[in-house]
Order: sequence, then C-alpha cells, then structure tokens
Amino acid sequence: MRVSWPAAICAFAAGVIAGLLLAPRAGHETRRELASKARARLHGLEEQLHRLETHLQHLEQQLQALGERFRKAGEEAGWHLEKQDIARELPRMPHG
Repeated sequence: MRVSWPAAICAFAAGVIAGLLLAPRAGHETRRELASKARARLHGLEEQLHRLETHLQHLEQQLQALGERFRKAGEEAGWHLEKQDIARELPRMPHG
C-alpha cells in the first residue's frame, strides 16, 4: 500500500495539531517534570550503586580474610597431610 506525500503531510500535521490541543500541560512544564523525574531516578541509581560498592568491598574483605585463614592452615597442616597421603598410598604403589 502506497501513501501519497500530500496525505502523509496532512496526517502528520493533524497529529501535531491534535497533540498541541490535547496536551495536558505546556512543553516547558512537561520537560521540567521529566527532568525532575530523571534526576530523582539518577539519584536513586547512584545510591544503589554506592550500596553495591560497599557490599562488594565487604565481600572482598571477607574473602581476603578467608584466604589468609586457608593459607595459614595450609602452612600449619600441609606437611602432616602430605605424610598421611603418602602413607595411605604407599601400599597401592607397584613394587619393582
């Protein structure tokens, strides 16, 4: 279906006129309201991002502490566990 240019221009103009006549408030009021809502949303997103950053920093600290505990435990019990493992596997090893 082809639409002629004059019909398209008339339809566009009718839409613009209807929009102007039926608009609930003036353009500058609408822009001001939209900008205010956008600023509020941005502020909310910044707060969420800050809370997420704080939470991630806390998790990083916990992981570092846990890693340190594992490192210390490995240093203290490492040889003991290795000797136990060797003793358990020695009978299974082939003798030549």
